Amino acid sequence: MKPVVVIGGGPAGSVFSAILASEGIPVMLFERGAHPRHHVGESLQPATIDILEEHLGIRDAIAAEDFALKYGAVYVWGETDEPWSILFDERLERDVDSISEEEMLARDYERAWQVRRSRFDEIIFNAAVAKGVQAHTNTGVAKVLFEDDRAVGVILDDGRQIDASFVVDASGQRCLIGRHLGLIDPAEDLKSIAIYSYFRDAGGLPAPLGRHAQLIAAIPEGWLWFIPISADVTSIGLVTQDRRPYTEDEFRELLARSPVPIDDGTYCEVDGVRGLQTVRDWSYSARSFHGPGHVLIGDAACFVDPILAGGVDFAIRGSANAAVAVMETLTGSTTAMSRYAQTMRKDYQAWLRMARYWYGNNRKVDGFFWQAHQLVQSASVSTPLRAFVYLTSGHYSADAHFKVFQEWQEKKMFHALGVNRSELKTALEQHRPEPSSQA
Repeated sequence: MKPVVVIGGGPAGSVFSAILASEGIPVMLFERGAHPRHHVGESLQPATIDILEEHLGIRDAIAAEDFALKYGAVYVWGETDEPWSILFDERLERDVDSISEEEMLARDYERAWQVRRSRFDEIIFNAAVAKGVQAHTNTGVAKVLFEDDRAVGVILDDGRQIDASFVVDASGQRCLIGRHLGLIDPAEDLKSIAIYSYFRDAGGLPAPLGRHAQLIAAIPEGWLWFIPISADVTSIGLVTQDRRPYTEDEFRELLARSPVPIDDGTYCEVDGVRGLQTVRDWSYSARSFHGPGHVLIGDAACFVDPILAGGVDFAIRGSANAAVAVMETLTGSTTAMSRYAQTMRKDYQAWLRMARYWYGNNRKVDGFFWQAHQLVQSASVSTPLRAFVYLTSGHYSADAHFKVFQEWQEKKMFHALGVNRSELKTALEQHRPEPSSQA
C-alpha cells in the first residue's frame, strides 16, 4: 500500500498521522523545519486535552511540563472597563470571589493549559513518531502532484518524488494545496495583524486566578492578549489593523497604559525569539476542504480570528475528524469526506459568526480598529451567544447541538456586551442553528 503523505508536522499533521498509524496505515510525514520550533498560539481548551489523551495518551506528559494552568478567560470588553470572566467550570464561576489561589488549585475544577508551543508541539510530534509515523524533519514539500484532478504524490524540496495513496495538507498558513488550486477566500472584514513578544516577571490577575487564566483587553488600537505560559513568562500581543511599526519602547508604553498587568515585566527570549514579532491574523477558508486523493486540515483548511483563542484546538479537533474520514475513504466509503467537510464548514462558520458578534458588541472603545467594525450588526449573528462557553471550551463539537447554558452565565455575557435582547431574539428566530454532529 502506498503511504498517506502528510505535509506539515504541527499539531494538526501530527494528530492526524498518529491516528492513522495507530490503525496500521503507513504514514509519511514531511516537516519543513524541526522540533522544537517557535510558534505563537499558546492558549488551549479542555476538550482538546481530552482528544490528545484519547488518541496519543499524552495528558501526563503535558502535565509534567511547567506550563501554566488555564481555568478560563477574563475580559475587559463591552460597555464598561470592568473586567468580567468566563471560566470553564461553572462551580468556579460561583466560587471565584470567595476562595484563595491555593484552594482553587487543590480542587477539581475543569481546566486546561497555557503552553510554550514549541514544547507542546514537540510532545505531540514525538507521540506520533512513537505510534509508528515515518516522520522526516528539515524536509519540505515543494509541490503536490496531480493526475487530472487527483493528488497522487508530492515533490520534495530536494527533488525526490513520493507517491501517495492520499495527500494531506497540514502546511499551516502556507496553504499549499489551497493556494495551488486557488481555493482560499479571506474574510475581508477580519483582516488584522498581530504584534507580540514575551515578557519575564509580568504580573497577573487578582486572586485566585492570578496567572491561571488569559486576559483579553480592548484598547483603541485593537485588543491585547495576556497569556502566562509558565510561572514567570508571559505571551503578550496586540491584534490591530494599524500596520505601523512599533519599537520595543513604544510597545512597552502601550502596555503600560492598558489594562494588562505588565508590572515589572521585561522582554525575554523564548525559543530563540526575542523582541517584537509580527504575524498576520486574517480569517480565511478554503472553498473546498477535500478533493480526489487529498484533504486540507488545520490552518491549511481555514483560520479564524484569534479573539476566541481556538486556533490550535480547532485544528486538532478537525484533524481527528479528518483522520477518521480518510480511513473510511481508504476502505471504500464515498461519503466520509463529505461528512468531514460539512462538519468543518459548520464549525468554521460558527466561530466566524461569533468573532463578528464579539467585535460588533464592543460599544465603548473607539479608535481606528473599532471604526472598521462599526458595520458589523449584532443581529446578523446566527449563533446564540449562549454557545460562547461551549465554543471556547471545545465541548460543543462533541454535542449533538448547541446546548442552552445556565441562565446566570447567559445573563453575565449579555450584560457585559450590552446585548440588545430584542435584536438577539430576532436574529435567533431568523437563524436557528442546525444540529451539528461529530464526524
